[in-house]
Amino acid sequence: MSKIAIVAGEPSGDLIASQIMADLKKFNKNIEFVGVGGPKMQQQGLVSFFDYSILSIMGIIDVLKNLKTLYLSRKRLISFLINEKPNIFIGIDAPDFNFHIENKLKKNGARVFHLISPSVWAWRKNRIYYIKKVMHHLFCVFPHEPAIYKKINHSASFVGHTLATKIPLKPNVEKSRSLLKINTKRKIIGLLPGSRSHEIHYLLDLMLNMAELICKKIDCDFLISASNKTNYEKIKNSLVKYKIPNIRIIIGHSHDLINSSDMLICASGTVTLEVALFKKPMIITYKSSWIEFQLYKMIRLIKFVGLPNILLNKSIVPEFLQDNLSAETLANKTLEILNDKKYLSSIRTEFTLLHKSLKRETSKLIYQKLKPYLI
Repeated sequence: MSKIAIVAGEPSGDLIASQIMADLKKFNKNIEFVGVGGPKMQQQGLVSFFDYSILSIMGIIDVLKNLKTLYLSRKRLISFLINEKPNIFIGIDAPDFNFHIENKLKKNGARVFHLISPSVWAWRKNRIYYIKKVMHHLFCVFPHEPAIYKKINHSASFVGHTLATKIPLKPNVEKSRSLLKINTKRKIIGLLPGSRSHEIHYLLDLMLNMAELICKKIDCDFLISASNKTNYEKIKNSLVKYKIPNIRIIIGHSHDLINSSDMLICASGTVTLEVALFKKPMIITYKSSWIEFQLYKMIRLIKFVGLPNILLNKSIVPEFLQDNLSAETLANKTLEILNDKKYLSSIRTEFTLLHKSLKRETSKLIYQKLKPYLI
């Protein structure tokens, strides 16, 4: 029996890892998984060493507040994994947490892989030298990335993005609306304030205020995503402050929420790529503390924050950041987009091309690299 250690630290990583785990078991039934992951990975047989939600921390201040917990959790996890003696370790994103683990396990004889390159092309580019040190091979999800690592002779390959395989090129909107029991002719606006407490803190009230303003101008419905019960309670408690007659909180089912919506307001991150793969118009938002934003501006190397804009290398999706982000600007831009048929058509075309560029047999390509190290 081959043993693969795998660690993911947030809902997007949990989704990606669970799909890979499911596919790897099809290729090789004699694989056991150990490590850390969420509910979707656990459905594929992973017994998570601890609750992965403690890794879903964003922002310098939140990280510093939880530094002791993160350090002790990682130390315990490393001891556990070394004792488990896995053939292979796969870190799923979460570079600041996973790279240290990878370094330790590599020294202890495991074959180390990492899926999803840090955005070295966007900020902290010198990390590529540490990446080369701590792992044997890097699986890249974007086509431009392997060339960056080739310059330093590090083994890296483009395997496509699992989301581009999972999400159909032509999503079935009616199926998603049926699953969510949606039966309306009104416009549906999806709100995706993020899964991390940092994102909820800065974006939730802005989005709810925006929804209240839009309700005064058009007849529409709102769907708001809660990644777990804790976030559900936060959203429910905030809703009482606003007059939004047609709004539903949906726990999980984020893809059906996205697919059911005519337009989405998103926290920056992987979810913006998911929205693009569903060919939906969106607005990307980002807000943090003043000091965190100043540091971010100092170290970023590119002008965009949203993955669709970065990958297409143009400003096709509106981005509202920090001081430029307000309920009024969001409401006005949302109404403008919903009434712009030419723009809506161009978005579908651009996002279809993007989807095709990222679609590969991801799990098969990963398995081919892992196979020599499996029993």
